[in-house]
Amino acid sequence: MNRSQFIRSLCTAALASIHGVAPAQQTNGLKLLVGFPAGGAVDVVARAFADQMRQVSGKNVIVDNRAGASGKIAIDALLNAPADGLTLAVMPSSVLELVPMIVNAAKYDAVRDFTAIGSVAEYGFGIAAGPASGAKDLASYMAWAKTHAAQSSFATPGSGTPQHFIGAQLQKAMGADLVHIPYRGGATALNDVMGGQVPLLITTEQLLVPHEGQGKLNTLLITSRQRNPLMPKVPTAREAGVAQIEITDWFGLFAKAGTPVATVQQLRTDLAKVIASKEYIEAMAKLGYSIPQKQATDFTQQIHAERTAWAERVHLSGFKPTD
Repeated sequence: MNRSQFIRSLCTAALASIHGVAPAQQTNGLKLLVGFPAGGAVDVVARAFADQMRQVSGKNVIVDNRAGASGKIAIDALLNAPADGLTLAVMPSSVLELVPMIVNAAKYDAVRDFTAIGSVAEYGFGIAAGPASGAKDLASYMAWAKTHAAQSSFATPGSGTPQHFIGAQLQKAMGADLVHIPYRGGATALNDVMGGQVPLLITTEQLLVPHEGQGKLNTLLITSRQRNPLMPKVPTAREAGVAQIEITDWFGLFAKAGTPVATVQQLRTDLAKVIASKEYIEAMAKLGYSIPQKQATDFTQQIHAERTAWAERVHLSGFKPTD
């Protein structure tokens, strides 16, 4: 290296140091923003995706946890980043579609402000009965609820969660009054349902899998389009006669609106390779998530449709937006 080349390299390194970014990261790195703490569901999926994205793209991929405010801190970070496709976010569908309806401070719009690259994993919810009702399927629970109206209630991880609003739609489908009992987290709600304090639980499929067939909890149905291989005897909502609550949530990869078309296409190509890889499929299966069988050809249209459905569920629940 001659003197002039050495000086140029020093200047490049100095500028990178000022901005807090290494030269290689400036041109060849991807940052994945996650709006939830390390070790949580979104984080675990994002890190598994990042591992394979490094292999597929040849780029350095860093997961950056910006936890808080129901994912809004990470969303703000993406909105404030350049629209160059180097800063992305892995977000649950509920954060994009549901949160703006129920939190007044969430001023972002899933369609206007972001470019959807695609879904990286999918999951559904489950409805389970504990010993309080003794129900083995939805029909027997409905029969029990009609004769035990004062005790008929359902537990969820909290008010304003997807599970809360699924309960509102289930109530309409059943034609019975169900009292919502919000908890501060799914584990506590699960324990009280298994203990007989609350008859019904609405939670994610993943939380129910370890308890299936153990005797204290009967999963009446799952909301996914297809049966869960880890709970093959549990019917889907459609099979149970309540197709209204056929709901599949997803973790999606998003860029900022305005990202160049060519960059978006390359990201979609890389994403398709990641979710087709044996390593990624196995990683998601161990976590209880499914891989999208087919990416939506018009992801924006899908988001529109899903937002309409969530708006109906929120309305049914009588929930009032919070600050």
